[in-house]
Amino acid sequence: MRKILIVSGELSGDWLASGLMKEFKKLRPDADFYAMGGENLKSEGAEIIADINELAVMGFTEVILKISVIKKILKRILVWIKLNKPDLIILVDFPTFNFKIAKYAYQLGIPVVYYVPPKLWASRYKRIYFIKKYIRFVIVIFPFEVKIYKDEGVKAYYSGNPIKYRLDELQKTININKIDINTNSKNKNFKNKYPIISFLPGSRKSELKYHTPRIIKSAELILFNYPSALFIFPFRKGIDSSILEKALYKSKLPEESYSISNYFEDSLLQSDIIIVASGTASLEAAMFKKPVIIVYYLNYLTYLIAKLIVKVKDIGLINIIAGTRIVPELVESQFTAENVYKETAKYLKNDEYRKMVISKIEETISVLDSIKNPFKETAEIINKNIFRI
Repeated sequence: MRKILIVSGELSGDWLASGLMKEFKKLRPDADFYAMGGENLKSEGAEIIADINELAVMGFTEVILKISVIKKILKRILVWIKLNKPDLIILVDFPTFNFKIAKYAYQLGIPVVYYVPPKLWASRYKRIYFIKKYIRFVIVIFPFEVKIYKDEGVKAYYSGNPIKYRLDELQKTININKIDINTNSKNKNFKNKYPIISFLPGSRKSELKYHTPRIIKSAELILFNYPSALFIFPFRKGIDSSILEKALYKSKLPEESYSISNYFEDSLLQSDIIIVASGTASLEAAMFKKPVIIVYYLNYLTYLIAKLIVKVKDIGLINIIAGTRIVPELVESQFTAENVYKETAKYLKNDEYRKMVISKIEETISVLDSIKNPFKETAEIINKNIFRI
């Protein structure tokens, strides 16, 4: 039996890795899968040797606070690799941690493939030299990344964008008239609610800690000006929403004005505006072709360090792919209730502006269209290049 180790570090990586594993199992029924991952990889049958919930960190200062935990998990994985000598290691995002895995595997002669490699175009471009030495090839999820890697002599493939593919497939099955976004609100009738605004505060505890107070103040100000507004807080399975739930309970928001929902995609489809923390979710939100506002707040030291190493002027993936700012970004000191309300009102009061933004979003995400299943494509690329079958 072949042994394949998959290493992901966050919820988004766990989802990407599980999609890949699902397709890889069809090609390699002779393989046993092991992983650093979460519920998604576990549900696909991977043997979890390290749980990503132990690594819920956001920025540089948060990493420092959890350094001992990170070192223990890293040592656990390196020992496992030494004892088990897998036939292949697939890294998924999470570069700083995964680079240590790659270097160790290289020393043992174990092939390493990187799915969703570092965003060199955003920061720390010199990582290309590490990738060039220690990684067999990379598989990217944005088409423009292929040229960046190939120009540096790195073997690179584009297999399609899995986020776009998932939403395209999902929207074929969702019946907009049967959407259920309510899980906790006493108000069962959302038909007379306007605007419906979804807040996506992030998946990490540190993000929820910094974003929750600003989001609640924003919602309170919007509700003051739009008394029939409804706020939805959609969470995917596996995300701990307790920080937000406790804060909402203590807030001035009446219970009938908000709903914490487990119906993620349904909620976004029904929304008039999506206010989202920067990250993978910001691109996913844009793919629903709704007006988007990107927000983010960091520990101040983390923010200062990030400013020194990040090359791009915008942080939202939809803006980066577009090459210009097409949706508003409210970062750090700009992330205030007044600014969130201002951008929200602009969408609601200016129909031409709203349509223009949606048109630009549609134009930008069209480059990510993928006819084939990106996970199947990725599995086939890896299988062909590593196992020669």
